[in-house]
Amino acid sequence: MDGLKNSPDRNTLLAWWRLRNISGVGNVALNDIRNQLADAEALTECSSADLIRFGLKPDQADRWQNDASLNQGFEVLERWCQHPNQGVLLAGSADYPESLNVLRDAPIFLWYRGNLSALEQPAIAIVGSRGASAGALDWTLDTAAELASAGISVVSGLALGIDGAAHRGAVSAGATIAVMGTGPDIIYPAKHRSLAASIIEQGLLLSEFSPGTKAQARHFPSRNRIISGLSSATVVVEAGIKSGTMITARMAADQGRDVLAVPGALGNPLSRGPHQLIREGALLVETAQQILEATMTTHMPAQQASLPGFTDNDNRAASATSAPVSDAPDLLNHIDFNPTPVDVIALRSARPIPELLGELLMLELEGWLLQAPGGYCRAR
Repeated sequence: MDGLKNSPDRNTLLAWWRLRNISGVGNVALNDIRNQLADAEALTECSSADLIRFGLKPDQADRWQNDASLNQGFEVLERWCQHPNQGVLLAGSADYPESLNVLRDAPIFLWYRGNLSALEQPAIAIVGSRGASAGALDWTLDTAAELASAGISVVSGLALGIDGAAHRGAVSAGATIAVMGTGPDIIYPAKHRSLAASIIEQGLLLSEFSPGTKAQARHFPSRNRIISGLSSATVVVEAGIKSGTMITARMAADQGRDVLAVPGALGNPLSRGPHQLIREGALLVETAQQILEATMTTHMPAQQASLPGFTDNDNRAASATSAPVSDAPDLLNHIDFNPTPVDVIALRSARPIPELLGELLMLELEGWLLQAPGGYCRAR
């Protein structure tokens, strides 16, 4: 099988598959067992008594040894691995990224599509709002391209907004890794199908969820720990205070990774997240060069491994990662919170200026925009 040629044999994969399918055995328990074995293959030699000694309950160990129903779904894995440029990575195996391997809650299986060489490069995550401003999207596109051209794999979550801009910029100049909250065969959102096809050509789609798994809100916080875990640093561009992006930043800090933040315009509610991170000790960055210098030559103080202000209660905001953007008029996506010239808005929105002026006036009257020297700026 193409996707298993550098992976453990079928018996090893099946042994871990069966163990993962036992109710009550999650990633932490699986990794605790893995860390007590000489290697991943050693699980096939274990007895029920061994697994009890490693932490399983007696009834769980008995099920692993004797319950044939735990094989259910393994044929999906085998079929997936029969196709070129896709397969599964098993924690502890040769191709599995070491940056994830050291995490206590590392996914035991990672499904992939694309080029595994993207995992061999240093990785930096760029994350942010789905409803980001035009200026933030432009910055992300350019910065991701610069990082990719410098040999960095840019990691993000394939969502709308900042994620999509990060992937587009990176794939134009090098490698990118998209971590998905769905199965590896389901592109979400659907409008990113062409982007995903480009990523498969010279980057990588990764997911801990089996093929056929549809988008669910609870999957996205789980996805976020992989984004931050793969990366030496996480760059936050625009984010609300209570958002999935801020959860990713907390996870990065908890994992001992660097957290970097891009300052934004005063009055932009999406600047509040990065500004809070900066107040709490995240490094302020404005260029790709500053990101490279920060990640290659410096590390955050040890106390930053747990950024103040973050608690487990922030997980209540997890559903924000799958929530739709607000019902703001579409034209606002092309206007910054700093004054944006009319000709720039026209270029971004592909609208003729005479038509655009009427729309701008209406948005100003409705309280969406303010007229300022040099153009228009968003009011909310």
